[in-house]
Amino acid sequence: MKIYTLRISQFFGFTLFIMMLSSCGDLQQDLYLKADGSGTLETTFDMGEFMSMVGELDGMSPDQDTLTDDLAPDTTSSIVPCQKDAMTLFMEMISNPEHPVDVDTIMSLISIMPDSVRQKETRLDIAEKIDVRFRSPANSANVSVGVLMDFENKIQLEEMIEYFRTMDQGNGMLSNSSPMSMQSESFLSFDMNLKEGWIKIDTLIYGDVVSEFGISQDSSATSEELGMMEMMFGNSKIRSVIHVPGEVLSCTNKNAILTKDNRVIVEFPFMDAINKGRLDGFTIAFAPQK
Repeated sequence: MKIYTLRISQFFGFTLFIMMLSSCGDLQQDLYLKADGSGTLETTFDMGEFMSMVGELDGMSPDQDTLTDDLAPDTTSSIVPCQKDAMTLFMEMISNPEHPVDVDTIMSLISIMPDSVRQKETRLDIAEKIDVRFRSPANSANVSVGVLMDFENKIQLEEMIEYFRTMDQGNGMLSNSSPMSMQSESFLSFDMNLKEGWIKIDTLIYGDVVSEFGISQDSSATSEELGMMEMMFGNSKIRSVIHVPGEVLSCTNKNAILTKDNRVIVEFPFMDAINKGRLDGFTIAFAPQK
């Protein structure tokens, strides 16, 4: 029994996304802090060639359909293709390896929010402060997607992160995204005293994310389950880059890189989050600007 494969990316999309993480699933968190407590948090997920693969699957003909009879619905009717929206066309364009120019585009979250979602939103005042950044090198299928949050103070940033958390749990706009990209666990949480010169990055809890893959966080996890996670996430990293308003003095993470331009870079293999269900926090000390 054959059916059209227009929806094949929806059927296999999440599985393919996770499989692609084995080679291109890096997450980077860039926190820029100013002396007055304002700043920017940019959280970027490297999607690699995932969008290009999805485009190829969407373009498969009925004869290329690999669904078995067990998976195919009990019907011989064809699925009528629907018109692609502007965002789908844009993603297909920038993930096309023949696209000849670099892409670095920032769009407001509201502008790419589906009408059905926007009409239900009660905190558009927060949504309008959030942007989404798309980047892709010329002649490459690689795509990275970032979330930009410009904040006036820490309380406002926390409101934005909480907004994403409720979107993730509520309307489904983020629920099909990779756990490393759009879910609220991906955003840095921290405390700070800029006058005294310290920033404490909170421990990130990934237990809920891991449980979505059906893997226990205790000793009951099988070697097969852990081996599958190693295959999917083995080369993926989580990188935090904190730009502080003053000369960096120290960091409690012994593997942190301290730079002369007031940055602290801390990198974890994503498998650390899988194995422990958490990424330990750390404290940065710096000399406040006079």
